[in-house]
Amino acid sequence: MTARLTTRIVADADPVRSDVLRVLETVYDHVAVPDDGTTPDCVVAVAPLPDSEWDALGDRDGVPLVVLTTPSDAPSVRPRASEVDATDLVVADEDRYTALANRVRGVVQGRRTCDDSPAPDVPADGRYLRDLYDVATDETLPFEEKADRILGIGLDRLGVENAHLSTIDRDPERYEVVASVGQLPIEPSELMDLPTTFCRRTIESEDVLAFNHAAEQGWADDPAYEEHDIECYLGARITVGGSLYGTVCFMDRSPHGPFSEAEQAFVSLVARWLSHELERTRRGAALDALHDGTADLMRATTVESVCDTAAGVAVATLDAPRTRVWLVDDGPGTTLRAAASHGCPTDPDPLDRADGEGERLWEALDGGELCQYHDADGLDGTGFTGTSRSLLVVPLGTEGVLVAGSGTTAAFDEIHRSMAGMLGSNVVAALERTEWIDRLRTARERFRRMFESASDGLLLVEPDADAIVDCNDRVCELLGYDRSNLRTIALSTICRDDLEEFRRLVATALDAGRARADDLLLRHRDGGRIPVEVSAAQLELDGQDHVLASIRDVRDRNHREQALSVFNRVLRHNIRNDMNVIIGRASMLEDALASGDQQAHLARILETARNLTELGEKARTFGQLDDRDPDADSVEIGPLIDRVRDSLTTEYPDARLVVRGDADAVAAVEPTLDVAVRELLENAIKHATTDAPTVEVDIDSDGDAVTIRIADEGPGLPEQDRAVLAGGSETPLDHGSGLGLWLANWVVTAAGGSISVPEAGPDGSVVVMSLPVGPGATADR
Repeated sequence: MTARLTTRIVADADPVRSDVLRVLETVYDHVAVPDDGTTPDCVVAVAPLPDSEWDALGDRDGVPLVVLTTPSDAPSVRPRASEVDATDLVVADEDRYTALANRVRGVVQGRRTCDDSPAPDVPADGRYLRDLYDVATDETLPFEEKADRILGIGLDRLGVENAHLSTIDRDPERYEVVASVGQLPIEPSELMDLPTTFCRRTIESEDVLAFNHAAEQGWADDPAYEEHDIECYLGARITVGGSLYGTVCFMDRSPHGPFSEAEQAFVSLVARWLSHELERTRRGAALDALHDGTADLMRATTVESVCDTAAGVAVATLDAPRTRVWLVDDGPGTTLRAAASHGCPTDPDPLDRADGEGERLWEALDGGELCQYHDADGLDGTGFTGTSRSLLVVPLGTEGVLVAGSGTTAAFDEIHRSMAGMLGSNVVAALERTEWIDRLRTARERFRRMFESASDGLLLVEPDADAIVDCNDRVCELLGYDRSNLRTIALSTICRDDLEEFRRLVATALDAGRARADDLLLRHRDGGRIPVEVSAAQLELDGQDHVLASIRDVRDRNHREQALSVFNRVLRHNIRNDMNVIIGRASMLEDALASGDQQAHLARILETARNLTELGEKARTFGQLDDRDPDADSVEIGPLIDRVRDSLTTEYPDARLVVRGDADAVAAVEPTLDVAVRELLENAIKHATTDAPTVEVDIDSDGDAVTIRIADEGPGLPEQDRAVLAGGSETPLDHGSGLGLWLANWVVTAAGGSISVPEAGPDGSVVVMSLPVGPGATADR
């Protein structure tokens, strides 16, 4: 049969009316809100309301009225609801519309039952149900007061002497009163032996246990009757989290008329409400404990403190007498060590998987699922010294397990399992956080050691604030400040001479990750200017971009370079001028003298002077290498060799240079390669054994390297010149025959290439240059 509802909704806003209608449609197949004067099944009002609306609600011709309000508005709404004789008042914040819909359905169903039935044989339950709803949904009441009120309503409804709520422990069989109302001397916290109570029978039944005259209904020999002399009894079991909590009982020392189905249904309803309230209260308390414990977990900074906190939180959240955290102690995961515990007097030895120890712990760890065990004979291999009859084993990712144990059978229920799962996830997060903290701490310590031991001055700069965050002793020494003072100085104070260039350096470092400036001026504390070389790098600390500037004092280097430049220029100038004088005067003497011996001496003088002049020119060439284009990174080999050949042909007209091979080859070198090629070709021409020497140049490119092979007709390179090309250096005891070969080797090796000298054959010597392939090369040439 289709469930239908006709209603009128009174509220001060359309969205509220829409919310009420929507939730009513979840419990009825069809909801109608007529505006043609049709009498509704129920009027629904959402308070607060203006006085005019309250006045209108008083004239309903007996139609039920259900009023919804919040705990904060309830004190002012209750009197108005009473004035208009409201059928029910729903006080709720959480799920308020759902509670309203359920109350409306109950009120309407009760009215329809009364309308369709003759005069009942039992008192109407509407008032009692309304009172129960009021209490159960009043979020301002603590559980203890709710329990007393619910028991009082039941006491009034059933007309008996006592109503009480109990909790039951099956091992040992103990019965403890939680709340009690009525005339019998039964007080909260009172303990009884379960076998002497009727509740031992109640907890074994899914239905309400009821009898109205024990002596006549076969209960006279029962231990509970003998102990307490109770004649009538109504009791129902209460479960929390899917497990037995206890019972709710209504009793009297005098016989009672037969309990109707409605009365038994009422007791069952009371039991369900109390079960719900107990579960909600306990879950809320567990969540509060878990919330507070999670905050403590996230404040822990070491694995040890996380484990100790986790064990304590488990005791509070899971109501477990003892807990322990086990961690995997090695890479392969074959040993568990006890990391922390609560409620345990001693720490056990490690558990070795190979020895079959801790089987239940390994099962949870390997499966990654929470495991629960109940064993009346005890559970061993968990590290608890006392007998455990209940266990929860919570996997902590791959790190280990948390074990909660109790000496009571079936001590953990669905709420415990839910809380344990959340706790396990929080512990894993806390352990991962400690790993991150440890890595961060290690990185910071390493950075600090490098920072302090650096030979250059270091400044850690916060760009947006124009602030020096940190500095090392070397930069303090360079600038004349102590560390505490330098940290308080704006960056613009010490680099005001080149402030814009320094800012560009910082901006480039932030954008590209690195930047460099070769010539900046910093201000000393006494006002002096210090030339420095600065290398900057972007660095992220605590989520904020910083720049680490490495500062090198270049005053000594500049002085050396300046002195070397002057010395080099003066030396070359003097050599060239003086040698020109020597050559000129020697030539004049050579023309004037006729003696053979004298001619030989003069020829030797001229040769030596010309060689020395040539050496000066090579030194000048070496000094000019820094003037080449720094952006050029590749050279076409064929055109380069043609240029060098044309130059040498002019100087050595009798020489013949033959170039073959891949003239389009491209090498990843700078144009300074022409210096090396010229030196090697000129060396081949000058040391030839014929007046018209031939030098052959072969160019080859295989996609991996460009090879230039120079072959001459000479006797081969002397051993000392081979050593220059092989080692690239000269020592006081190992002089090469000239600066040219050393210069050629330096240019080629600086470009990432190499020079080799195969053994000379009968027809001359060979020098081979191997160069990296440039970006314009192709592999199939």
